[in-house]
Amino acid sequence: MKIIWPSALLILLFACLAEANNLTYPAYGLWGIGVVNRNLNYRETESETSIAPFIFGGYGPVSIEANRAAIAFYRDGTFFASVVGQLRTHQFRNADDNPAFASLGDRDQAIELGAQVGVRLPAGFFTRLALLQDVSGAHESHEWDLQVYRRDRIGPIRLLTSVGIQYQNKKLVNYYYGTPSYQPGNTFAAELELIATYPIGNWGIFAGTRSYIFDSEVSNSPLADGNKIIQIFSGVGYYF
Repeated sequence: MKIIWPSALLILLFACLAEANNLTYPAYGLWGIGVVNRNLNYRETESETSIAPFIFGGYGPVSIEANRAAIAFYRDGTFFASVVGQLRTHQFRNADDNPAFASLGDRDQAIELGAQVGVRLPAGFFTRLALLQDVSGAHESHEWDLQVYRRDRIGPIRLLTSVGIQYQNKKLVNYYYGTPSYQPGNTFAAELELIATYPIGNWGIFAGTRSYIFDSEVSNSPLADGNKIIQIFSGVGYYF
């Protein structure tokens, strides 16, 4: 199990100081620590469990939702536009996991930056379209990401439900699933997400799942074990 100690200590420090002074201002929302289980779709690779920070809120002008952060530069109540960044936490591979393909080396998580535009839809729905480009030197390519989502309350429980489709450039797909004998092309992936939070005073617990379903360009790879990536997570945090 991997433990991100600096992030954990930071969250605990924020919680201890929150009611004593304003050092945490302008943090808002739920900041916490959670356990994540990822069932990656690589052969000879076991599911990974790790401890990681989770933020469902933001800091000043920066809004943060799990692995994605954004700064809006336009908002009028119906339309919005933002600069956005994310850590690609669901696609990576350690070379040692599969000795048959160890010579391909590691496939790292990517840091991606881009822009997104969105609009408020009827019946409480929102949609957003983002273009994300790798800036970390991992896959060195891009992805289009279209999401439709809404936020609901069932009593004290807050729910975020999101359905999306992603278009991944073939260079990105080759980085994570290509081999000398197999070079996949551009691919589409569906994303399904559900996150629930439950406040308990100034604290809160959360749980959720995020799943990705890929087309045959990925599932036909000799590296791939099926066409799905499933992440399940839960944890506890402090409301600012």
